[in-house]
Amino acid sequence: MGLFDFFRRGPQPPPQPAAPQSDLAEPRCHHYTLAHQALRTVAFEQPAGFLGLLASPEARSFLADLLTAVTEHCQGREPWPDFGVEALTIHTFRVGQFPCAVVELPPPRAVTEAFFVAAVLLVDLDREQPAPQEAALRYFTLEKGFVLDGPPRTVLGEWTAEGSHHNYGDGPAPQLGPFVRAMEAMLARAR
Repeated sequence: MGLFDFFRRGPQPPPQPAAPQSDLAEPRCHHYTLAHQALRTVAFEQPAGFLGLLASPEARSFLADLLTAVTEHCQGREPWPDFGVEALTIHTFRVGQFPCAVVELPPPRAVTEAFFVAAVLLVDLDREQPAPQEAALRYFTLEKGFVLDGPPRTVLGEWTAEGSHHNYGDGPAPQLGPFVRAMEAMLARAR
């Protein structure tokens, strides 16, 4: 099986959701840092390697090491995460013609915490070209949004390699399928 064969499959069915917990006023350091900083940094440093690693048998070990580094970073604010690596789900598939890895996080409990983060490698797999290490990458987030009154809200976001965060407004339902369709629409607009 080749490096990108995992991305030729469709999205896998999601696991059953855990019981919701109460909302928090501030994002959890571990949850926020893992989604918005740690995974993003590694993804932009080595895009093809990052996707290949998440599609490999070493993915859990990689995420455990990354969560350990996040724990060291968050030590002053939050000594321990309230979730472990087993609470993270990895999905590998294609968004259009591009390979994609989605990390599904534990349910967010505060605004800006993420339901999902996704790294999309802008290499057309239909052309059977090798993925260069410097291939362009897009890093999307589906975040818990602020709600004054009314139903829960999500926000579709994107981080750039330079560290800028773009907020695209209301996002889809916090489920893998709608998130994938929202990314497909964003990628189609960029062409």
